[in-house]
Amino acid sequence: MRVIIAGAGPAGMVAARNLIDRGHEVIVLEKRDVPGGKVSAWQDADGDWIESGLHVFFGAYHHLLGFLDRYGLGDTFNWKPAEMIFASERHGLAGISFVPWLPTPLNGLAGVAKFKPLTLGDKVRMGLGLIRPIFGDQSYVDQQDNESYASWHLRHGMGQRSLDEVMHTMALALNFQRADKVSAKLALTAMLHFAHEKNAPKMALVKGSPDTNIWRPLIAQIEQMGGRVELGRKVSSIDYDAETKRVMGFVLDDGSTITGDVYISAMPVHNLRKIIPDRLREYDYFANLKHLKGSPVITLQLFFDRRIAGVDNLLFSAGTHLSVYADMAMVAPEYHNGGKSIMQFVVAPAEDLIKLPDDELVQFVMEEFRRLHPIAREAKLLKHTIVRIPNSVYQALPGVDKYRPDQATPVSNFFLAGDYTRQHFLASIEGATISAEQCVERIMTAINNGTLTPEQEAIAAD
Repeated sequence: MRVIIAGAGPAGMVAARNLIDRGHEVIVLEKRDVPGGKVSAWQDADGDWIESGLHVFFGAYHHLLGFLDRYGLGDTFNWKPAEMIFASERHGLAGISFVPWLPTPLNGLAGVAKFKPLTLGDKVRMGLGLIRPIFGDQSYVDQQDNESYASWHLRHGMGQRSLDEVMHTMALALNFQRADKVSAKLALTAMLHFAHEKNAPKMALVKGSPDTNIWRPLIAQIEQMGGRVELGRKVSSIDYDAETKRVMGFVLDDGSTITGDVYISAMPVHNLRKIIPDRLREYDYFANLKHLKGSPVITLQLFFDRRIAGVDNLLFSAGTHLSVYADMAMVAPEYHNGGKSIMQFVVAPAEDLIKLPDDELVQFVMEEFRRLHPIAREAKLLKHTIVRIPNSVYQALPGVDKYRPDQATPVSNFFLAGDYTRQHFLASIEGATISAEQCVERIMTAINNGTLTPEQEAIAAD
């Protein structure tokens, strides 16, 4: 079976590696010159690595970790303690540490109990308010999708301070939107995993570039097994035959067409919407993709002449646009910078900032960073890099979850993979991995049922 995959992000690469392992011919087409999609990295003229985002991995990422272990890439991450460290102008650094010797969910509740920015009353109200989700299950969490997390939080009596000090920041880290914008399902799904799994809150970053640690090794494996990963090859349209109700090929921007037996879109949903033929938009399945819109986000790196934050872990901040950040020279050993900080920030919400000129954006971030870390006022900024992503992970707005599509489309030989498709986890690299695995299973089911190719359909009819 010849499978053509559009998109060399996590979903496309996981699908490709799984399919070629099952003996199928695979061609991956990627419009950019670098693989990895939302988890990509590339070098600038100075040889410094620029990342498309601050790539954070959790112990709850069982499918991704299992995938990397299976293909010899398990030693990829630099693991950190299960602790969320919050930086604020008022409180300095304060952490929510999961107590390792306590069982779940008490280990997390004990961490909240020691969190200094919250009063005793805040902590009690938060503990009582979270009893239902942390002792509940995913079915309960799924039922909360039509309400914003902020509304759910306040309706359960947890108060404004815990929303401001913790949950807005958590929502920004998960979906680049504040808690009053995102569905309650988003935050509650994360808390459910943290409450039920001992290692779920553990965090890690890639030891260095995800390009050299994950994507290039996977490409080498795919190509050694006869597959192809073609960079700089943009799919501009889908050749769909309305009479046979089949995809006939992916048309590239150079006018050529790549054909196969099976086609997978592993592109971001906003890119997929641009190339769907009008005849496919007649299906509710494809028409409903209009409800899935990406969150804007900015990744900004600041290179300083000295060490600044001095924390070998992720940092979160409440009440700023620096939702999560880290000193890459400390958290990623391969990025060591001779004792000088490389501060990498996820700047969100970014709707009002993404169009700012570079110098104004850098000044804005520097002002917020200096308020959190006054020592930065003494440092010299040597260099900066900026990556603007107008459409990142889909916005997990209230009521949107029902529009997420299954990986099998109404077209028998066309499938979708991506963290926006229907799967039980969040929009993340873990969600992308799960979606890719489900996509492969949908293809295997179609092959086994004899409904994938015209030849199989004819045999099945006989």
